[in-house]
Amino acid sequence: ELKLDTRSTMKLFAASLLVLFTIGYVQADTFNYEFTCVSGGSDSTAAACTVEGEGDTAELALAAAKELAFCNSPDNDVVDNEYATYGCGACASDPVGTCVQCAAYDATNDTAANDCNTYADPLVTIEWKCSKNGTETNCTGTEISCFGASDTYDVEAEDADATLVAGGCGVCDASYDAADCTACHTDMCNNAVRVASIMGPLLALFFWLH
Repeated sequence: ELKLDTRSTMKLFAASLLVLFTIGYVQADTFNYEFTCVSGGSDSTAAACTVEGEGDTAELALAAAKELAFCNSPDNDVVDNEYATYGCGACASDPVGTCVQCAAYDATNDTAANDCNTYADPLVTIEWKCSKNGTETNCTGTEISCFGASDTYDVEAEDADATLVAGGCGVCDASYDAADCTACHTDMCNNAVRVASIMGPLLALFFWLH
């Protein structure tokens, strides 16, 4: 009687192990999802990427893999960003500089989003010069820009804007009328604009006197 109970118990135990093994095997389904990301730097090319997903079924494993598909790139809104590479996978938890990532699978439209980390030129600090009150002044930024009064602006008027008349680094302020201010994008380019705005009234006076 005791031997029969022991044998039955062992059979039940073995059956349980078989069931657990079968469940474990099903849960171990994996799927390798393949996609591409822009890789490298300024000479970026598409790179083949693979990510593995797991699930109870092959379908769930595929879905899990797609959720893990990412490409990474520098955050190009950051000036002088130390992170400068493009590649496969999500951003590391502690990247050097600022990294951004994008999903390489578009779940909304159920389609691949290969090379989602499109290359863009980085924002780098540069130096140039502009004219301010007729004097050369140093400027810094990410794009060469100088501003000054347009050749139709009356720089001699009592209510003339002193900052606009002086000119300087950067683009026209949004508060200025588009017809009053002009911007240019080469070294000291607003020096010519300033000379023209001053010479205009002087030439008119010269011709009036004659």
